[in-house]
Amino acid sequence: MTYRVHTVLYDGVEDQDFIGPITALGVVDDVQHSFVTVDGPGTVTTTAGLEITVRTPWSPDRADLIVVPGGGYGEGSPVQEQIRRGTVPRALTAARRPGLILAATCTGTLLLAAAGITTGRPCTTHHIAENDLREQGAIVVGARVVDDGDLVTSAGVTSGIDLGLWLVERLFGPETAAFAEEVLEHERRSDVWEVNRDGDRGRTTRYDPVAEVPPVHDGDEPSTTEGVTFVNAIELPAERIDEFVQQWRARAALMRTAPGFRDVRLHRAILPDARFQLVNIAHWDSAEACEAAGLHPTVVASVDEARTIATAHPALYRVAAEYF
Repeated sequence: MTYRVHTVLYDGVEDQDFIGPITALGVVDDVQHSFVTVDGPGTVTTTAGLEITVRTPWSPDRADLIVVPGGGYGEGSPVQEQIRRGTVPRALTAARRPGLILAATCTGTLLLAAAGITTGRPCTTHHIAENDLREQGAIVVGARVVDDGDLVTSAGVTSGIDLGLWLVERLFGPETAAFAEEVLEHERRSDVWEVNRDGDRGRTTRYDPVAEVPPVHDGDEPSTTEGVTFVNAIELPAERIDEFVQQWRARAALMRTAPGFRDVRLHRAILPDARFQLVNIAHWDSAEACEAAGLHPTVVASVDEARTIATAHPALYRVAAEYF
């Protein structure tokens, strides 16, 4: 079955933003790629001065994946001009439908934000545009690629290659993605953040696991006290667990971007009569880092909302002893 990919172009689009993903996806024989513009067929001039003739009409109903590349950042940039004009954001809003994946590279995510697609959802963009994206209501995740189901975004410029390879893996399997890496002679960097469709985790770090707390050998005193563990035991009605988990995912996506973060997992009780149905365990470089992250206004607001359905028992711990 042919997988149809449409890449949205506009004058001033950044060349590498679209060349990376379409080159990676182009390794797969079953992928059919087309350039499109919301204004219909014509000629587009890229940032590098490359003139591309677009022959395919705007037809999102015939696409399985739409890729939105960036085009600079700030006042006067091509992306800002497209946002001001409004044609591309409106077309992207109207294009949404079940089964369609929208992907963006670099500041292309700002076009999705202008379309209202990133509001309340985990995503990423070039680091210089993160605050802008956050102010528009997105949950900015500090990862190279962020996969939130039908919304897949990547960070700056060359991350488009990693975006394309991740989509190859997701759509066609890890062996095909490994083959594409070999063809491109590109080694993927770490940090793919993925919302698991099975609902049991909100983050996956690939190729470069998060550093673990150093082991402590047996004895009366630990050999190191580096790092702290945050433990939060949560009491709540069984019928509110799924609701809480959704809130937790959004908080975890934000906390993950904070300095000093290591990892976090939310554990669910096996037995229904357990006092604590959920236990959140996170590792941080220091108590100060954990406390500072908890003071972020968005986190504070989310925690206040969570308190309406659950009773939490949070505390910080250091390793006292360990035997292995």
